[in-house]
Amino acid sequence: MANSEALEKFIKERKKQLMDECVKYIGNSKYLKKINKESYYYVETIRNYKEIFSDPTKAEQTAKTILNKIPAFKQFMAQNSMLASLFGSPAGEASAATIAGLQSRASTNALVEQYLWAGGPNAKEVFEQNMQEGEAMLTELKSKLPKAGGNSGDNEIPSFKPNEQKSKTFMQRLEYGGNYQFGKSSSLLPATIDIGVNVGYKLNNKSIIGIGLVYKMGFGSIDRLSISHQGIGFRSYIDWKLKKQFYISGGYEMNHQAGFRNISQLRNYNEWQQSGLIGISKKIALNTKLIKGTKLQVLFDMLYHQHNPVSQPFIFRIGYSIK
Repeated sequence: MANSEALEKFIKERKKQLMDECVKYIGNSKYLKKINKESYYYVETIRNYKEIFSDPTKAEQTAKTILNKIPAFKQFMAQNSMLASLFGSPAGEASAATIAGLQSRASTNALVEQYLWAGGPNAKEVFEQNMQEGEAMLTELKSKLPKAGGNSGDNEIPSFKPNEQKSKTFMQRLEYGGNYQFGKSSSLLPATIDIGVNVGYKLNNKSIIGIGLVYKMGFGSIDRLSISHQGIGFRSYIDWKLKKQFYISGGYEMNHQAGFRNISQLRNYNEWQQSGLIGISKKIALNTKLIKGTKLQVLFDMLYHQHNPVSQPFIFRIGYSIK
């Protein structure tokens, strides 16, 4: 990883050389386009791995935890109030002893005040204001760098529309979620509820495919509540982004709609029914510790007339994606 920036620079320079020379003879061919894409995705992949392995907050917390277990380090931090305030160590009895050559906080503050007073009565306020403006500008520049499509100072804008998911790891492209759907209801409680879990794989920024498992739980009636196994099912689905938060959704499902008490009862193929779904989904972002967003779905079952008995053609589901 230490040589990644030098390697990126080498790849960009060699690609530019190939482009400049080859375009004279073969034009902008599909081979040059492929080289351009491969080099771009390589640089983006390296940048993604560097972000994964470079977590300053996590590294700092780990170092604090380890060092605070060493008695000599704890004693040293307790005797140096300036370092203790910087690292947030437990407060201890401060010692008047100082290390030779180490400036105290008082002497440092006095030196800063001396230089600030030379600039006039408002020098301190001007200095603090400039520091804040400088930090804001640095933060803005850092936020713009990843959007430019590069990692080092030699950023380049790709000549094609990149797939941002291609440079991510397999686990980063997975999306976990769940959903529920109520069946026929009694007077006050639903007769059944379908509880589903799913995992999806992001093909690109607009498309995701996935598989899922659903369990149908029975509640009995209002007079006699009873939890029972009323069915199980397997799902596959695809979501394609239509516009903003709206998606076109489709899927194929196999559902066992009869009650069962053991696994052997699920082997009867005649009790399984197929469903072919097509519809619209709306995803809404949520900012919670566990849930990343919710998904509302209205689906039409194209095979509903083949069910025995015939089921409802329209299905309404509520789902959640997990962080």
